[in-house]
Amino acid sequence: MSLSARARLLLGFLFANITIVLVAAFVLLNRPESPPLIQGVLLPDARELEAFQLLDHNNQPFRNENLQGHWTLVSYGFTTCPDICPATLSQLGVVARELEQQGEQPLRVLFYTVDHRRDTVSQLAAYLPFFHPDFIGLTYRDDSNNGHLAFEKSLGIMAQLVPASGPDIDAVPGPGSNEYSVSHGVTLFLINPQGQLQAIFEPDESPPDRHGFDPQRVLRDYLAIRKYLG
Repeated sequence: MSLSARARLLLGFLFANITIVLVAAFVLLNRPESPPLIQGVLLPDARELEAFQLLDHNNQPFRNENLQGHWTLVSYGFTTCPDICPATLSQLGVVARELEQQGEQPLRVLFYTVDHRRDTVSQLAAYLPFFHPDFIGLTYRDDSNNGHLAFEKSLGIMAQLVPASGPDIDAVPGPGSNEYSVSHGVTLFLINPQGQLQAIFEPDESPPDRHGFDPQRVLRDYLAIRKYLG
């Protein structure tokens, strides 16, 4: 039985609408998930780190390949810091223990010193266990290769050693001088299992001029990033 022209037209419209609905449903179900909103910056295209060479608190070389195979959070500062650095490490200790209690994949925490003259291998080895037994300290020795500079540059670490007598005489104190103060930024760097910079976490600022990290916020942001990236 042949269909009338009107019936064929209606049938064509029906098939067209069904096709549009199916295509829209496919696009909706397969569109990429929106990136999570974190307190900081998520890098959609993770950033490669330049080749660097440091020392860990066990006096072992620490290079790019040591970042591969696990998620890593990098904090930086100095062991004689009176407030921000120990507070941040204490907050990261809470994050690490919470992940352990939840049975989640561990998040490795690195503490990079910006005061390597005072923060020797032995100093870091004595300091970090107060916060968590698995935290790793990173330092370096003065040499012509300056293997630490690539690490600082790749992450965007900001720090300055200021001579005690004022910043207008020398930019950096001499190797034998302990008369200086240290200033540095307050951020955390999330490294993915490929050893690339994936995100930068910014601190809270409460009360004014006092920076710190809410462990629950850091935990949520880290897990959200990991879920988003699969």
